[in-house]
Amino acid sequence: MRLLIITSLLFCLACEDPKPSSSRIDKIAQAFCECTGPLVALNQEAANLASDTTAQTNFQEKLKQIQAAYNSAKECSGTVIAQYGKLKKEEFPLVEKALVGKCPDLATQRDLLREMLGE
Repeated sequence: MRLLIITSLLFCLACEDPKPSSSRIDKIAQAFCECTGPLVALNQEAANLASDTTAQTNFQEKLKQIQAAYNSAKECSGTVIAQYGKLKKEEFPLVEKALVGKCPDLATQRDLLREMLGE
């Protein structure tokens, strides 16, 4: 269900008239934010739970949620790749810079960016 909503949102964004200043990199960064934002939030929650030894049951459940969010993010990223193509090596720093303004929590997730959108 989430995938359908995310995919519909991405298609709607693609159908809008692009702003003249809106570049391919900015569009990729925005779509990446939308695809992986929930995954990063769950990862942060799990990190907080991992330090709490009384919350092991919650931690195990959080790991299941992270796996589901990862799968959803991977599928969503596939839509981004289909629309804009895979990122080339020289484009990663540009997308990372664009992410700083759009979703700072993802700007530091270089490995995730390369895994989801790289060659």
